[in-house]
Amino acid sequence: MDDSFAHHIAVDRLSDWIFQSRRLAEPMGNTLPISYGGYTIALAINAAAKTVPGGFRLYSAMGNYLGPASTKRKVTLTVFSSRSTKTFQTRRVQVSQITGDGSNSTRICLELLADFQKAEPELLNFSTPPKIKYSHWKNCLPIDDLKIQMIKTGRISSAQAKAFDKMFGLLQRLFNVRLCPESIAGQTLMGIGKDIQTTQDHLPITEKTSSQWFQPRQPVNEESDHVAGLAFMLDGALSFLPLIHNHMFLNDVSACSSLDFAFRIFSPNVNLNNWHLRENVTHVGAHGRTYSESRVWDESGNMVASMTQQSILRPHQVQKL
Repeated sequence: MDDSFAHHIAVDRLSDWIFQSRRLAEPMGNTLPISYGGYTIALAINAAAKTVPGGFRLYSAMGNYLGPASTKRKVTLTVFSSRSTKTFQTRRVQVSQITGDGSNSTRICLELLADFQKAEPELLNFSTPPKIKYSHWKNCLPIDDLKIQMIKTGRISSAQAKAFDKMFGLLQRLFNVRLCPESIAGQTLMGIGKDIQTTQDHLPITEKTSSQWFQPRQPVNEESDHVAGLAFMLDGALSFLPLIHNHMFLNDVSACSSLDFAFRIFSPNVNLNNWHLRENVTHVGAHGRTYSESRVWDESGNMVASMTQQSILRPHQVQKL
């Protein structure tokens, strides 16, 4: 079976406004048979884009996770037109799935509002830089080499490396990823080595960063796949980023998952086939929720996209004596 990223997020048209995922989704960052959230966002963006006239480019996609999608059944994507003008196109996408309980009933997994705009002349052109200076991707180790180095130096065990592969195997199959050595994720292998002391331990949690360079392993051709691919990448690890930046991991909490997202694209000509730098930061943690952000730049230093998310973060229940 085709294991390219484009095939993973491909949708088939069932009617003018209804689509179905071409293949079963896969998990990532979760050991349960639950679809990776970025997978569902990418599918919804792809479906929305197929109902929009040529010349319009996605500039925002916002939505809510309403329930986990199973990896055992395909999802249905129903698109509704909310706005259609000469300059803007807005689409609402409802992602649903058969429950599998024998009743043939369906449940909604996600709702997304996607906005498209025709390119317009610019008055200003500026972009914020990353928080710190990161190594270029050419000077960052491929994931497999980094794992070997960390095992040899005793920073992680072979068992921890296997756990990383199980949790992030999908990402490694679809993308070339190089974790920046200056970042917490690069020093702890995405938090797997949660007891490792990092060069950012002296900073408050809101100033800590994790970063990585990424590029698809196989070229992306369809226009909508480029922005859908960005959404796929930016969703990853945001829900448990506060854990990674606090020497904790998923086994330290009872629940950790994304509740909503706001994905924004700042360039009408995103080329996912080029290397891009992603930087993750967390801003707020309170009342059982967290708020974190992921930002992406191209190699020229232009910020091309961002995603913010609120996520649930529940501690383990303390048993009363």
